[in-house]
Amino acid sequence: MSARLLSGVVSHLLLCSLFLQAQARSPFEEEERLKTTIAAAQDPVILEQAFRSLIDGYLQREDCELAQEWLHRARERKAIHQFVSYLLAIGSCLEKRFPERARLLYLRIIVDYPDESDEIGDKYADSARRRLIWLSNDRSWVIKTRVQLVRLIRTAVQRHDFGSLRKYVSKVNFIFGACESEFLNSNLEEVAAFLDENYRARIRVAPAVQKFPYHEGWFMLETRGWSAPYNYVYFLVQQIPGGWEWIGGIYCDESIVHKVAVSER
Repeated sequence: MSARLLSGVVSHLLLCSLFLQAQARSPFEEEERLKTTIAAAQDPVILEQAFRSLIDGYLQREDCELAQEWLHRARERKAIHQFVSYLLAIGSCLEKRFPERARLLYLRIIVDYPDESDEIGDKYADSARRRLIWLSNDRSWVIKTRVQLVRLIRTAVQRHDFGSLRKYVSKVNFIFGACESEFLNSNLEEVAAFLDENYRARIRVAPAVQKFPYHEGWFMLETRGWSAPYNYVYFLVQQIPGGWEWIGGIYCDESIVHKVAVSER
């Protein structure tokens, strides 16, 4: 076994051991142990994992300032190389109590990291811009009730007029993708192009929405009769402060309701 491979195996075993030990500790004990590990660690894999676990813990309990402080320390030691996602998470953490600090952090992401992307290719700067829109209190796309929003979507489908939905597209969270895949940030032009290309006469629209089984708080309006292989398109909506928003959709080769029923047998 090569020295490099042996080192990787040892690091993996150490990480597994640390994880198992963490399950038996109180949050305070785990926090202190992680700080001790960070102070003493020589292995870069162990060091990065300890920093990430500590910062994740602070974010989970919404201790934004400590998360920011320890991210700064991690960057000083060059322990975390892909850190922009943490800047976004800290910004989200700050929004409730310190919205101005959140705005400044989002602006910093836009200016300093315009091309940094997550694992599926979405730019962090675009996510930061959407959060700035939310903090601006612009809610021009929000509809007061779910019934009203669903009626607008149903009418657009039945009339083959997707442009009529432009002003109802969420400016903060709008996604589109295939079933059982990563949903990508999208826009009306991309979605409308897909719908136009796959539109067929007599698209059938469900009489009411159902809960979306793969994400809590989302509801789906089923439509079917689109061009094969994606016969089903689901329009997704969710409730936010002030009303309801259209957050995009997914396209599938079979009914989600049927797929869930089969998986539960």
